[in-house]
Amino acid sequence: MACGPMAGHENTTPQTGTGSGSSTGSGAKPPAPGDAQFEVVASPIQGVLFEPQAIYAPSMLVYLPKKKTTIEKQRTVYQTTKDAFQKEVAATVLASLLYDKSKSEKDDAAKQKLWTEALQVLDDAVTGSGWDKADDTTLRLIGRYALLLNNYANAAQAWNELVTRFPKEKDTPENRAWLAYSLLMQYKNADALEAIKTETPTDKTPELAYVTAWAKFRTGDSAGAWTAILLAAKGWSALPSRDLLDFDTYLFAGRTNASLGDAMLQITPLFGKTPDVQQDVLAHLALKSYEFAGRWADAISALDKAIAIGPTSAAMKDKFAQVLPQWRYKEVDFAMKLDDPAQVEKYAKLTLEALNACGALCDKDRLAYETNLYGVTTLLYVWYASAHDDRFYQPAYDLYQALIPLLQSDPQLSKDILQKTTDLAAFHTNFQKKPELGAHAKDQIARVLEQHNQEIQACYEQALAANPKLGGTLVMNLESDQTGAIKGVSTDPKAGVADMAAGAPCATEHATTWHLPKIANGTGSHATRIKLTYSMSLRPKPATPVGGGGGATPPAKP
Repeated sequence: MACGPMAGHENTTPQTGTGSGSSTGSGAKPPAPGDAQFEVVASPIQGVLFEPQAIYAPSMLVYLPKKKTTIEKQRTVYQTTKDAFQKEVAATVLASLLYDKSKSEKDDAAKQKLWTEALQVLDDAVTGSGWDKADDTTLRLIGRYALLLNNYANAAQAWNELVTRFPKEKDTPENRAWLAYSLLMQYKNADALEAIKTETPTDKTPELAYVTAWAKFRTGDSAGAWTAILLAAKGWSALPSRDLLDFDTYLFAGRTNASLGDAMLQITPLFGKTPDVQQDVLAHLALKSYEFAGRWADAISALDKAIAIGPTSAAMKDKFAQVLPQWRYKEVDFAMKLDDPAQVEKYAKLTLEALNACGALCDKDRLAYETNLYGVTTLLYVWYASAHDDRFYQPAYDLYQALIPLLQSDPQLSKDILQKTTDLAAFHTNFQKKPELGAHAKDQIARVLEQHNQEIQACYEQALAANPKLGGTLVMNLESDQTGAIKGVSTDPKAGVADMAAGAPCATEHATTWHLPKIANGTGSHATRIKLTYSMSLRPKPATPVGGGGGATPPAKP
């Protein structure tokens, strides 16, 4: 964020007049005088496929023989045993010996080879006797080995057999949890929810609570998902992969309908109530939850609250001084997305104040921050110069004035700022004397809409939770009036539950909150019609490690 200028900002040239850019048909009626109509192709959007990663398999069951033997000898016992029940017993012992050996292997491929053999002998033994007659111990082992190997179909078969044939056993809630997890990893989300519908998760059953949270999240029950993930987090202390559970907790805080107040009330006790912990939670909510969910106002509010706490100790004073400009600049970015130029000016000046207070500690990044703020200010100027929206004038002028004395180290940049300040003031004076009609120019509006790409990405990721193969093109037809408010939205494909149509309702909901610059001094509707095209694809993810489920590295098992 602070390592260089914002792409494209430093060379932005304002366009004035009533032109609307190249006019192309978008299926709407021909533009009337004063109207604008154009197409905008957004930057490609790559969505993240979120999966339940904090669990991947229950602890392994091991049945080693009392009399010491070798894997080779046990293979012979297994192969020569004819009785179906005794063959299952022999398979159980062989699988245990193979697992025991795998614990001493450092190479993942070697571990996988041993686990694969264990699963194969167990599967063969059950196939010989019949799944409906298999011993519950064998089924539990198959379920575990299948999960270690990410063989979710096989795992689901074993766990389903257990809950169907042995519904009264005390570990049935746990078995149902692993059945649901196996189904979730196959994106059989409705089936996963069905598998656990008779169970009530508590903090005493954190794994059940965890899969319940994911099943509800993927099937659209945001409130239920939030409640369940909090139960999982409360009871997770003895389980591994706490960092992944914390990631999911913050993910759900942003992607469900939990308010900032509720999130703070619920999350803070999980981590602690000291000021340093509260500050950390607020910063995580702002920068790991709300920013990537497109919840800009909540992100600003969370950062304001984190900053208000201040340095939590004398030892943290320097660190706080260094992070404060980062947080303030983030608020500038969020305010831009909210179409709030007054807030942009406020947080830009607070960024400069934070840099000044930081002193030599921030010298390395100072020029980058100031250059980025120049880029932001020029966008305000551009939007004022094209649409003549008075809301942008004073923030742009004041920020240019604030930046002039700071950028003397770059003579050309300093000269550019001084020239833009002069041009802006002259343009404003002339406009006040002889008002001209503003316009929505294509390039400027493209920059406005670009601010909202993350919101569309969040909508795409919501749809990916139900269909991991989803990708393609979503077209949004927007219409605004002279005030800049989005008065009409339609999508292609239309809103639905399949393919790209699944993301359309969410995208439409966001688009109705967007605002273009207000067009000044005109009569008539001055409608602006925009065909906005998004190309969406799944972001490549790292290779899944052995036993990693959705990407978690498995801890050591007893």
